[in-house]
Amino acid sequence: MKIRLDDVMQSFSFPFEAVYYYYIPLETVLMFVDGMIYGKAVHGISSIEDVNKNAKDFIKLPQIGNEGRRRVMVSFMNTIENEEVHAKLGQAIEDGMMYFDSALREEKLLLPWYNYRDEIYKELAVRWSKENGLELFGQD
Repeated sequence: MKIRLDDVMQSFSFPFEAVYYYYIPLETVLMFVDGMIYGKAVHGISSIEDVNKNAKDFIKLPQIGNEGRRRVMVSFMNTIENEEVHAKLGQAIEDGMMYFDSALREEKLLLPWYNYRDEIYKELAVRWSKENGLELFGQD
């Protein structure tokens, strides 16, 4: 079975623990929040109950949660050699994700951050896909 790399990576990005991504191979990604469906509903799927009834047709995508996202932020921070910027990012991580984003903007590190984060997410997606016997496509 094949799965899009970007769809797997997207499942790592959502900042809320109550969000679950389900994948219908080669068609769409379904996102559930507290039992409500968002995204393209296909094949009459409009609730988590519909997904559960048709579980063989869906792949629940992985999550890394807030702690996983925090570890990626810390890992990025540890690549920064400037001690002042390193300390600023460390404090921002302790204060919360929106502060981290603001600190990245102030230090003009958004693009390096997104590149770093996407590489980590890609590595996680590749590992998850292999562990689940899925073939990734859409890799540049």
